Amino acid sequence: MMTLKDYLHSFNITLEAFSRDVDIPYTTLTKYVYGQRIPTLTYMNRINKHTKGAVSANDFYSTVSSEDWEWRITYERDFSQATDDAKKILGDMDIHPLAFSVVVEMVSQMGMESVSGFKNFLDALKNGDYEKAAQEMRDSRWGKQTPKIADTLANKMSSAS
Repeated sequence: MMTLKDYLHSFNITLEAFSRDVDIPYTTLTKYVYGQRIPTLTYMNRINKHTKGAVSANDFYSTVSSEDWEWRITYERDFSQATDDAKKILGDMDIHPLAFSVVVEMVSQMGMESVSGFKNFLDALKNGDYEKAAQEMRDSRWGKQTPKIADTLANKMSSAS
């Protein structure tokens, strides 16, 4: 979430310059920046396009609480870390994107160290045997402890075949 005011400040853009660039009257733009008006669809599309999506229609409404926003930031950071850790585990393995997404979800749930211990699973991935990888997931201690999650992810892994 980035308000138009934050966007202009972050990129050191004046209201006058932005007004010219998006062809929105200065006085109208000022009202948008200070929350006195919400842009029309036409103007919102111009703002969104010019900011390359950094400022969207939602940014003009106070629909997301700061608590929700903090949760989203935490989620994005954790997901990013899980993705990086999955890449480290897999090294230079060239696997199907769906299989990669399963590894990311597993790392997110169990952590890098635990997923690194799934040797038979990782060997199956290395050989491109997604069915065997799925079976290794189901047969693992993790698979027995969390059967619904493991089965859902194993099904996803199988569909990479």
